[in-house]
Amino acid sequence: MNKAPLLTIAIPTYNRASYLTRCLDLIVKQAVVYGELIEIIVSDNCSTDNTEEVVSHFISNGHRITYLKNPCNIGPDGNFRQCFETATGTYFLLFSDDDLLLDTSLEKIINLIRRDSFGVIYLKSYFFVDNYISERPKRTADGPIIFDDLKRFIDRVDVWFTFISGNIINKSLVNPNLDLDDFAHTNLLQLSWTFSSLFNSNKNVYYDDYLVAGQGDNTGGYKFCEVFGSKMHAVFQIFINKFGVDREYFDIITRKSLKKHLSKFILSSRKGFGSYDEEDYLRILHPIYQSYISYWIFIYPAITWPLPLAKMWCKVFRFFAKLFKRL
Repeated sequence: MNKAPLLTIAIPTYNRASYLTRCLDLIVKQAVVYGELIEIIVSDNCSTDNTEEVVSHFISNGHRITYLKNPCNIGPDGNFRQCFETATGTYFLLFSDDDLLLDTSLEKIINLIRRDSFGVIYLKSYFFVDNYISERPKRTADGPIIFDDLKRFIDRVDVWFTFISGNIINKSLVNPNLDLDDFAHTNLLQLSWTFSSLFNSNKNVYYDDYLVAGQGDNTGGYKFCEVFGSKMHAVFQIFINKFGVDREYFDIITRKSLKKHLSKFILSSRKGFGSYDEEDYLRILHPIYQSYISYWIFIYPAITWPLPLAKMWCKVFRFFAKLFKRL
C-alpha cells in the first residue's frame, strides 16, 4: 500500500496559462527527485484558454500531476476548497498560479518537515514585476526559525497568514469540526484551515529565507478594505465564538494591519494607485475598529485628512509604533 504524500502543492487556476507554465516548471523540476512524497494538484476553474493543454504537456513528459477541471466556474473560494479537500498530503500548500517556488525551496521545505511536526510553516517571499531573479532583494537569510510561543509567531507573520503561497499547514492538525461553509464568500477561505492548524499546534516555523517570489501588480478586482477589514474580522469572530480562541491573538494581527497594510493601501489608493474596486473606507472600517487606538492614529487620518498631511502623520507614527506595541 502506498503511503500518503508528505506534502501536497495545490494550484488553483483560471485563464492564466502562461503564468501556470512558469509556475509548474519550477515546481516539477524540484519535485521530480521526491517521487510520491510530493503530490501536485492543478484545479482548473473552467478556463477557456489553453490551460488544459499546458497541464497535459507536463503530464505527457512524465510529471505526476492530478488535473481537475471544473465543468463551470465555482469561484475562487470554491476552487480553493476543492484543492484542500482533494489533497492527501500530511502538509498542504495552496499555491497561486502566478507565484514561483524558487530553486532549492522544496528541498529546504522537505528537509524541515521530515525532521519534526509543525502546525504552520510560513515561507518568506518577495514581490517582483518583470524578472524574479534580478529583482530578488539582497539580504542575509537566517533559515527556519522555530516558535513555540504562539503570540511571537503571530506577531512575526501578522497579516501574511492571508498570503496563500506563503503558508504550509499541517492537515492532521485541522479541527475535524471545522465547517468550511462558515467561511464562504469571505475571499479568505484559506484562513480557515491555516488558523485551525495554527491553534492546534505546539510548534510553528517562520522560514527566514526567500522561498517564494510573488508576481507583483497582478491583483485587484475586489474591495481591499472590505476583504482585509470587515471580512477578515468576520473570520476572526468565527474562531473566537465557535472555537474559543483568545481574541488577543487576533488583536495582534489587527493592530499591525491597521498601522501598516490597511493605512498604506488607503493612502496609495487616494493617489490613484492600484486596480481595486472603489469603497467607502469610513463606512466599512469605522464600525469595526473604532475601539482600537491604531484606527484613530493611522486609519482615520489616512481617510479624512489632506493627503500630504496624512502621509507624513502616518509615516512619523509608524516609527513610534515600533516602540509601543499596543498601538
